[in-house]
Amino acid sequence: MKSARIESHPDFPVPTGQKEIRFRFQGREITALEGDTVAAALIAAGVETFSRSFKYHRRRGLYDNAGYGTDTLLDVDASPNVIADRTLAREGMEIRTQNAWPSVGFDVMAVNDTVVPLLPNGFYYKMFHKPKALWPLAEKAIRKAAGIGRIDTSGRGTDLRYEKRYRFPDVCVVGGGPAGLSAAKAAAEEGKQVLLIEQLPTLGGHSAHTIPEHQRVSELQAGLEADDRVEILTNTSAFGVYEENLVAAVQGRDQFKIRAEAVVLAPGALERHLVFENNDLPGIMTGRASERLVLLHGVRPGSRAVVVTNHDGGEHTARVLKGAGVEVAAVVDARQGRTIQRAKGRTRVTAAVVGARDGSGQTETIPCDLIVIAVGYTPNLALLAMGRKRPIWDPEQQVFRSETLPDRMYACGEVQGPATFVRLLKEGEAAGIAAARLEPAPPIERSAEDRIDALPPTVGRCKGKAFVCRCMDVTTDEIARSQAEGFDQLEKLKRYTGLGMGICQGKVCYEAAARIVDPEIGPTTFRPPAVPVSFGVLAGRAPHLVPIRRTPTHDVHVRAGAKFLDVGQWKRPESYIAPALESKKVREGLGMIDVSTLGKIEVSGPDVQAFLHFMLPGKFKKLAVGRVRYGVMINEDGILFEDGTIAHIDEGRYVISTTTGNQDAILESFYWWQTTEGFDVRIRNLSQALAAMNLSGDTSRRFLSKLVEIDMSNEAFPYMGCRKATIEGVNVTLFRIGFTGDLSYEVHFPAEYGESMWELLMEKGKPYGLFPFGVETQRILRLEKGHLLPGVDTDALSTPYEAGVGFAVKDDKPDFIGRAFLKQFKERGVRDRLVLYKLKPGDPIPGDGVTIRENGKAIGRVTSSRRSPTLGAGIGLCWVPKDLAEPGSRITIRLADGRDVDGEVLEHAAYDPEGVKLKQ
Repeated sequence: MKSARIESHPDFPVPTGQKEIRFRFQGREITALEGDTVAAALIAAGVETFSRSFKYHRRRGLYDNAGYGTDTLLDVDASPNVIADRTLAREGMEIRTQNAWPSVGFDVMAVNDTVVPLLPNGFYYKMFHKPKALWPLAEKAIRKAAGIGRIDTSGRGTDLRYEKRYRFPDVCVVGGGPAGLSAAKAAAEEGKQVLLIEQLPTLGGHSAHTIPEHQRVSELQAGLEADDRVEILTNTSAFGVYEENLVAAVQGRDQFKIRAEAVVLAPGALERHLVFENNDLPGIMTGRASERLVLLHGVRPGSRAVVVTNHDGGEHTARVLKGAGVEVAAVVDARQGRTIQRAKGRTRVTAAVVGARDGSGQTETIPCDLIVIAVGYTPNLALLAMGRKRPIWDPEQQVFRSETLPDRMYACGEVQGPATFVRLLKEGEAAGIAAARLEPAPPIERSAEDRIDALPPTVGRCKGKAFVCRCMDVTTDEIARSQAEGFDQLEKLKRYTGLGMGICQGKVCYEAAARIVDPEIGPTTFRPPAVPVSFGVLAGRAPHLVPIRRTPTHDVHVRAGAKFLDVGQWKRPESYIAPALESKKVREGLGMIDVSTLGKIEVSGPDVQAFLHFMLPGKFKKLAVGRVRYGVMINEDGILFEDGTIAHIDEGRYVISTTTGNQDAILESFYWWQTTEGFDVRIRNLSQALAAMNLSGDTSRRFLSKLVEIDMSNEAFPYMGCRKATIEGVNVTLFRIGFTGDLSYEVHFPAEYGESMWELLMEKGKPYGLFPFGVETQRILRLEKGHLLPGVDTDALSTPYEAGVGFAVKDDKPDFIGRAFLKQFKERGVRDRLVLYKLKPGDPIPGDGVTIRENGKAIGRVTSSRRSPTLGAGIGLCWVPKDLAEPGSRITIRLADGRDVDGEVLEHAAYDPEGVKLKQ
């Protein structure tokens, strides 16, 4: 049977005249219509099997048409596990099936359907631990077979952007069914800003395809869309509800963090899952799934149907199907004592076997290609019960209910149990008004007319496979065996069998599972995320909420045509011309770089030396006024965290220079230890108050001597010294340090003179050929000197001894942060070292992060790599084992393209190894 489009329906307007969209499925071109989900388009094109199941690799087709479960997970444009019945078709999509080899039609792993049932529950725990040598082989095979989708490692999709977005409505309504629409309307009419989110592409819930009610739903939707106080987000799934009314939601690749004064939860209900033999065959779907196909997409889901029901909604489903040209072979109504006991078919449904509800007596086989299950509704309690009291079974209404909600959180609609359309509207309106006014939640009422009796959790004899959890392929037999082994509590059963641990997180199967085990205890705990969320979405980025920091000279760099680089929150000039040209010009002439972003922390007071000795592993008592010392900072567990300089500016006043990225963390640490240890010191953050330039090159002394009144000679102002001076009446502090490796000076001055000082220096420097250079050029220059960057060349396991800065640690002090761990590291000895290497001229340049290899194994990694224009060869820093860290050792670097290149470990800096230029 091939499904087909329908042009009209006698009782309901179906979509017509939409724009055609074409995409490819397994290499075959599929024609969809605008507004189609991928699942609807595939059903219309006659695709019956969407995927293979997790464990048994049984064929699976469209089931609930609402995106719950693994039945419609597909690979879309190299993104695995995309939910086809929630994803709108787009032009040019490339879609492939997954969890099947060589194809979804013929899957070799389908042998599991025969083999796995012969193995005991938890067989991989029981069978492969003895002999011990067997486990590595078994683990490899199990890991290869595990999972559903596969991550694309070819590099496609690496340019995707994941964003974090924020909303602060007065009222957030979760769910766009009749109750949710009514709640949003009522809250907006109270003058509140309302955010309405709905996980499906369209609003209205089940009422959008219910013959009497769809008109009223359309009117509600139109009114909300025209209301400026209401924002509507469709295709948006709430995956968590947290303290203080924080709602987390996902829409495509965007994460929404919603903080509202009040939240109305109206997520509706799912159709009740019925457990019977072969209940997972393609061609079995829920009543609302079939209605959505017909009325929202104009797609006929089958040619001959059996409708299984126990309430009046089944008659509605039969009417919808009949109007679409489907022959309704039977409506099997449990109120008349009969229901389905078994589905027949191999690759899809061929017949329904019906009989008595208790499985006794004679059965009747009804040929069909479509079985529609419409046996009531299961409240979608995931958000209501998230982290709160366990739902309880309501015998009056025959559903699980969650009755305890925090203040300013309300629930309405079918999530509280089935109800008439009129009651849903009134209930939503009352909840919306209460939320707008922050009043207590209105009472929830249900009558006997609303009740839909629940069929037994399992029906029929279930001699074959009857699936309780479709996501994880858990059958009634497996549950029975697990209970017999002692896993008779649902929480234990869940972990032993995997029940409820699939992508729906138990929302489809929780009622059936709980009723099979013990309805008095209720379902397992609901936790976020309630829907699948990718790591990209959780990580995201929020550039619109992160402050952008600009140096006092930013506009000057813009006018100079600088290319900018984001360094944390700072905008820094990466380069003005090609970095290779800039670096050569620095080595041969005179360059200037804006280093205003460096952290500048002033520390003074009676306990200043004791404070510095406690915070830093170095010693500073003998650091004279006017001198600068290199220092490192380690954290409490002895790991290298930062390096920088400590300058003794005036008697008892020190300025600590930090890297751009760590300045805030260091300042917070200083404040913390000052408070907790009671040091009598004054800490001032001068990072924003002072601008700074670094002048680098052999002529830097001659140039500055023309601008300042102090003696700039090598004897009066030696390397690692600092002096106070003035330039054109502006007070400056000069630091003679050498990160670039040439004679250089940092000039610090009040930030308000930033632009004018830069322009003055550039103007005065014209006779010396002064030019600006950027951060990328500085990185090349520092690598030529072998200077590390904490956090770039080190990580959360790097010790000062291994990083080559152990000389800055004076462990004979009585106490300092990290001392105990440093002692252990020193006693353990160095295992790996950070070393400088050089390549031969003409060798390709490795990328940052590639591996160092020996005998086919990765033994280290490159942390920083550049080509040195001065040396005409590649240089870099890398981590290698101790025995390869000796000068002259040869290392093999594996490039990203798979080639190898040899490097030589250097003893000193590649450029000016004796430091003559720094000290001349």
